[in-house]
Amino acid sequence: MVKDQHQRISPVDRKERMDILDILRGFAIFGILVVNIAGMAGPVWMPGYVAPSAPWHDEVAGIMVNFLATGKFYVIFSFLFGLGFSIQMTRAEEKGQSLRSFYPRRLTVLFILGILHSVLFFIGDILRLYALFGFLLLAFRKRSNRTLLIWAAVFLVFNFLVAGLVGGPLASTGDVPEEMNFAAMAREVHTEGSFLQVAIFQAASSIFAFISVIFMQGGTVMALFLMGLMAGRKQFFEKMEENRKTLKNLLIWGLVLGVSFNGAFILFAEAAWASSFFWIIGAPVLGTAYVSGLCLLRLRKSGAKLLAPIANVGRMALTNYLMHSVIGAIIFNGYGFGLYEQVGEAGLWGITLVIYLAQIPFSTWWLSRYRFGPMEWLWRSLTYKQIQPFRLKKTQQEIAEA
Repeated sequence: MVKDQHQRISPVDRKERMDILDILRGFAIFGILVVNIAGMAGPVWMPGYVAPSAPWHDEVAGIMVNFLATGKFYVIFSFLFGLGFSIQMTRAEEKGQSLRSFYPRRLTVLFILGILHSVLFFIGDILRLYALFGFLLLAFRKRSNRTLLIWAAVFLVFNFLVAGLVGGPLASTGDVPEEMNFAAMAREVHTEGSFLQVAIFQAASSIFAFISVIFMQGGTVMALFLMGLMAGRKQFFEKMEENRKTLKNLLIWGLVLGVSFNGAFILFAEAAWASSFFWIIGAPVLGTAYVSGLCLLRLRKSGAKLLAPIANVGRMALTNYLMHSVIGAIIFNGYGFGLYEQVGEAGLWGITLVIYLAQIPFSTWWLSRYRFGPMEWLWRSLTYKQIQPFRLKKTQQEIAEA
């Protein structure tokens, strides 16, 4: 009986964590906010939206978002999701447990959190997509790496075809029937509505937003899931020092091709097929350069110290991601500060920096007292059907070193 208790699957102990993965999550959290804040601040992704003329500094800021951030950071998170799946599968096998004993429940809880998030705060939620495709990932857990690579390519091609077919109509969002002008509806409810009215509107519109995300991003997400699963099998991040040369090559070619393809994505933004092609390739490639650069920096002693605060943000990635939406709702909705459609792209960069720079010391402070972020604790407790230890009890040695 005691042996079974020790073999029970439980969350990774903080001493077992690879800090590079938390660093990557912490960095990705920033990029995701850079992109998502536009959807919190206005109906920019809604059918019927027509972008107003903007001053040059807002136009430059918007180009920076598309070039540096759009599509680059959710692919990093997708890759890390697949990698995390691989790590959890390895740990389960070492304990003689089946991944099916807890992983479906983990995904179900994530899906429910995503629904609540999309209804209450932000319709652009990505958690539902990760949870849904996480079930599909289970079907690939025992497939060969060659099979994973083939299917990753298939999913990318599928995403390209769908984005090309659907991207054109979506790009003409201003030309829609009045009854389908979701941008006008969103403008009214987010400007004048109460919290309940906003939630009711988002409960309906988030369904359409979710379907759109599945078709526009689902293929890329699934491809990166599979690539992360492969990286986990090869223990790529456990062997970063051995893979230093590979990381350098990925950084160089990632920058060369990433800059080229994303530049073309900006130039051909009005052509659905061309922009889809450059985006489908350019976003993951530039994301690869980001990951490789951070890995190489982490291999330096000074780099590890420099990146430690970002790792704390990554250890609370779910909490910080949801916190973005709560803060955004307060800033932009009428029941808060009422800045909906009042802030340009340059101003959104400023708000993004303020929020993220505040999350760094907050995450460090929180994790000096607690084992997990609050939402991570809830997710783990529901996943393992057992209340997880929350407060951090320091050893005498840690107290003395402090």
